[in-house]
Order: sequence, then structure tokens, then C-alpha cells
Amino acid sequence: MASRPLRDSDVRQAAYRRLLTHAQACPDTLVIDELGLDHGSCRIDIAVINGHIRGVEIKAEADTLDRLPRQVAAYGEVVDKALLIVAPKHLEPAMAIVPDWWGVMVAERGASRGVKFRRVRAEKANKGIDPLVLARLLWRPEAQAILRGLGVPERELRTPRAMLYKMLVDRLPLRRLSQTVRETLKARTSWRDRPPLL
Repeated sequence: MASRPLRDSDVRQAAYRRLLTHAQACPDTLVIDELGLDHGSCRIDIAVINGHIRGVEIKAEADTLDRLPRQVAAYGEVVDKALLIVAPKHLEPAMAIVPDWWGVMVAERGASRGVKFRRVRAEKANKGIDPLVLARLLWRPEAQAILRGLGVPERELRTPRAMLYKMLVDRLPLRRLSQTVRETLKARTSWRDRPPLL
């Protein structure tokens, strides 16, 4: 009897069990599903946030690659490293879409009906991060708190959200902005689309 095609949920669960066990065990690392980018216009399947932001994108057998070019562009503005996990049928067309700094893995059904991962290409550092898009990962109160800490007067903190992000980019070099955004995300105790952490 032919086994059913691997679904996104199968690959995601196997990635958590096999590829992300160390990250999940590390107290200084946040692993989160469906992290919204650019105010939710695109989502990272699994985001791993510690000394850098790593995005994991899954394209299982039932998925298409229609959204991948847009996702590649969105990831490229924010993440330090990216990993694409694809079904074998998607490997060749996906390799033509993702830039060479993306790592690539194939996920297929193993002999014991579990998921087997095969590394095709290792991840490299992304050199194209957009500071403004990175700042947009912050919620308005978080951006205000950071600017307050930098000595920005209260009256200026009442400006529109877009201006707050611009102020952050103007005041913080990319390395420090990146560190501040990561620390803020890791310290966030509630996420809008999830129950608060107890």
C-alpha cells in the first residue's frame, strides 16, 4: 500500500523532533511557529531567535512554490539565515528560486514511515537585511520603550508607528538594532495570535 504524501504538519513535527531539539532546549532561544513579517504580509513557518534570526520554510508535497519568490524576498529583508525544507519533487524548481545563502534540505518518507532529512546545501549569512523591515517586527509599545531608553522625548513617541521605526533605524546601527529586536522578541510574553505564556 502506498503511503500518503508527507504534509506540512508531518515535516514540521519531524523538524522540531530532529532538527530543532537543541534550539528548543536552550533557555536563550525562542522557537516560534508562523512569525509574521512586515506586519503579517508574509509568515516564517518556524522562526528560531537567539544570537541571530533563522527562518525555516517548509514546502511539503501538497504545497506549491507559487508564494516562494515573495517569501524569499520577505525573508531576505529580515532573517540572518534561512533553511528551505522541500519534498523531492520541489527540489529542482526551488533551487532555481532561492538565493545561494539559503540552506536547502529534502524531506521524504523514510523506511520506517517516519520523515528522513537530507541536506543539499548548508546555510550562509544573509548580507541583505533591511533595517526598516527588521524594526517592523516590533510592536508599537516595544518601539516606544526602546526609543524612550535612548532618550527620545515623550512627545516624539506619539508619532505614527512608521516614524517610530524610522527613528530606531536612524539611531541604532544595524548590528545593535538586530540585537535589540531579537532581545525584545525573546522577552515578549504574549503573542497576538497565541495565548499568553504562563
